[in-house]
Amino acid sequence: MAEDPLKNRAEMIATQYMVANLYASMFGERFGVNALEPCKQFSDSLREHVQSWTIPGLDPALSDHLAGEMQDSIHFQLSLIEELLQAKVTAYRELQPQQKP
Repeated sequence: MAEDPLKNRAEMIATQYMVANLYASMFGERFGVNALEPCKQFSDSLREHVQSWTIPGLDPALSDHLAGEMQDSIHFQLSLIEELLQAKVTAYRELQPQQKP
């Protein structure tokens, strides 16, 4: 039986969302309303790091292509983390006045 490419893609997107939400929650819980800057530092550092990736043992052109695809995927993931975190920070800010006595 052939695999369903649409189902495989949907599962990948769901996994990406869950991982991004875990990271956004981690930054949100750790830094609260101040979470955006640490997340940006993390994202910038990781984006810089993945630019140096190569895949050893492959033809250089294939290595560059595969590394580029992986970089694009990581950039998407980081953008999703930042988007989810922005929503969490907004919610934290809205809750702050309610928590003060």
